[in-house]
Amino acid sequence: MFMEGFWQSLKPFFKAVTKKYKIEAVLIITSLIIAFVSLIIFVNNLENRDKTSFDIEENLSTPIGGKILVDIAGAVVRPDLYEATVGSRIKDMLLLAGGLSEEADKNFFHRNYNLARLVNDQEKIYIPSVSEINNGIVTEIYRTLDYTAPQTVNSPQAAETVNQGKININQAAIDELDTLPGIGQATSQKIIQNRPYQNIDDLVKKKAVTSAVYNNIKNLISVN
Repeated sequence: MFMEGFWQSLKPFFKAVTKKYKIEAVLIITSLIIAFVSLIIFVNNLENRDKTSFDIEENLSTPIGGKILVDIAGAVVRPDLYEATVGSRIKDMLLLAGGLSEEADKNFFHRNYNLARLVNDQEKIYIPSVSEINNGIVTEIYRTLDYTAPQTVNSPQAAETVNQGKININQAAIDELDTLPGIGQATSQKIIQNRPYQNIDDLVKKKAVTSAVYNNIKNLISVN
């Protein structure tokens, strides 16, 4: 009863204040509503931007319609830009280009090209000629191959040999990362921002690349 009487006694005061400052009260309430609505819109846009950014990465790794374009050049019979299906391999692209030409260094090709490797959209495959090899225009990456235990590294020197020719994701610059299949300037910047990496699969754990992109580049990268 006391509280009810107390609030009843305050009604004339609130009416007088509201009447005197009616315009100011309306402006304050309107400003609060606008600020609240703006905050909600900002939060929603921030969430949608992050989701859209990740969706773009996913879409880049999965070409629309299951078709990809691959540029095959150099010492092949018909160098050109070819359309292929997702899941095509270097052997498939070589067949489309008519095979190796007479100028190709076939020994170099068979030592350095994996016919079973999957190709990616927008990839360029260049086959060097004998003269390019002899003149040092294209050089070979020498590897020590251990077919009994190809994944075993017993010393720092052996580790360096195994990783020779791979891109170090802890040290590479943007332009070097951009040479990896499926990696553009934006993804290269994201890889650099998430350094350092203890293992190459940290790329996926830190959401620097998608799983699909990682599967395409995991044999081409290292962390040391």
